[in-house]
Amino acid sequence: MIKSLHLRRCAVLAAAVTSLSSPVAFAEEAPAAASIAQPRPIAVIAHRGGALLRPENTMPAFRHAAEIGTEYLEFDMEMTADDRIAVYHDALINPDFCKRDDGSPAPAQPVRKLGLAAIQKLDCGAGVRPQYAGRRHVAVPGARVPELGEVLHAFKGSEALFFAETKIPKDADIDPVKFARLVEAAVRENGLEDRLILQSFDFRTIDALHEINPRIRTCLLGVPRQTRDYLAMLRRHNSTCIVLGIGEVDRAETARLQDAGILVFSGVADREEEWRQYAELGVDALFTNHPERAFAVSEYGAGGS
Repeated sequence: MIKSLHLRRCAVLAAAVTSLSSPVAFAEEAPAAASIAQPRPIAVIAHRGGALLRPENTMPAFRHAAEIGTEYLEFDMEMTADDRIAVYHDALINPDFCKRDDGSPAPAQPVRKLGLAAIQKLDCGAGVRPQYAGRRHVAVPGARVPELGEVLHAFKGSEALFFAETKIPKDADIDPVKFARLVEAAVRENGLEDRLILQSFDFRTIDALHEINPRIRTCLLGVPRQTRDYLAMLRRHNSTCIVLGIGEVDRAETARLQDAGILVFSGVADREEEWRQYAELGVDALFTNHPERAFAVSEYGAGGS
């Protein structure tokens, strides 16, 4: 089991790192015959570090995901009042799973209105967001909200890849260019330009990062809400990755995008039936809150049975 997981991981990482380290450019349309997908392992992305298994967006979650062999550590980023980058999903502190040390619920204040030090006083590991609660989830009391640099530094010596999302709440006083600059600085300082993909629904941060450092790959979210001409939108924003859900792409379109140098990642899915559907579509990675179980399906790869 460990040997097979290691071999699968090596194959996926070799393909992913080669793709990430290639110059950001779009391939010409390839002949139809070249679009036939060959069986290969599919990478696994641990959504928020694997939120069904460990406290979301915390170091214990990322460590667990890395230890079991997950290729991509995924996390969210919010800007704090002192212009630091907190690895956190919600615009407001969520009292469902973030508590004071005395166990009382944390006030639901905007992350942007709090300094990083104040946020890191909260225990966000003892509780759990209701949708992730269950027997599989292991609480880690005392787990804090990490800063972006802390996560990158902790895993830069590993084989992990990173899939990081900028979150800009509606009406928040956040400069997307400044946000992109802060992300770029943390990535560059840790030497991870070829191992991190920036994802976002807010294409202002996507465009800004490309201007600042085109070496760092970017990924578009929510494209089907705007257009079904995915390649045109990707080219417009100099992005070479896209997240697409079931019903938003077919196998032929997946292959066409991949032939053009695009990574195609699944939407977030936690059921085996969905994982198998994505495997049949030939996606490059399964995006899930339960990476342990997703490995079995991901090993079938594109063209698997």
